[in-house]
Amino acid sequence: MTDQIDEAGKNFLLELFRQTDGKTSAKASMYDIGAALGMEKQDAKHIAEELMGWNLIEIRTLSGGIAITNDGIEKARQMGASGGTAAAVGLGNALILDDAAHKAVENVINGLKAEIGKSGLNFETLNELVADIRTVDAQLFSSKPKTAIIRECFRSVKAALEKTGAKECLMQVKNLLGE
Repeated sequence: MTDQIDEAGKNFLLELFRQTDGKTSAKASMYDIGAALGMEKQDAKHIAEELMGWNLIEIRTLSGGIAITNDGIEKARQMGASGGTAAAVGLGNALILDDAAHKAVENVINGLKAEIGKSGLNFETLNELVADIRTVDAQLFSSKPKTAIIRECFRSVKAALEKTGAKECLMQVKNLLGE
């Protein structure tokens, strides 16, 4: 099955893993991935489409934004990739988010935004989830984002996600919360 991926496809997947730090919530341009490997745009598009067929990557934007899937992460690790979500960063106990936690929160929030429409939640729960995401966004724009506010928002988000099948998002939220 996926052992039939050619060398260019393997290199493409490994480069996507590297550029997204092995996170399904992060996206990169298929054309930038190809350029980093010395490919023409058309070749990069062809390889991306092939990897989509194997469910190793997914399209995120019409302009060529792609993301690695859980299957893609597993395949990349089998090919020797290291790092990524296994080295998850938590919120910590500091009053103000440090840079690493700030980036981790941004990645989780971006993943939530991408998945929220597929959640199948009722209006009331969905509305609460959107309010929590907006609160976290507001904190991220602050010059001093408060860890306690973000932590409480993610506790609420976790409760909403437990009602859905969004396992990857739930896992990332739990990692942030240190659970």
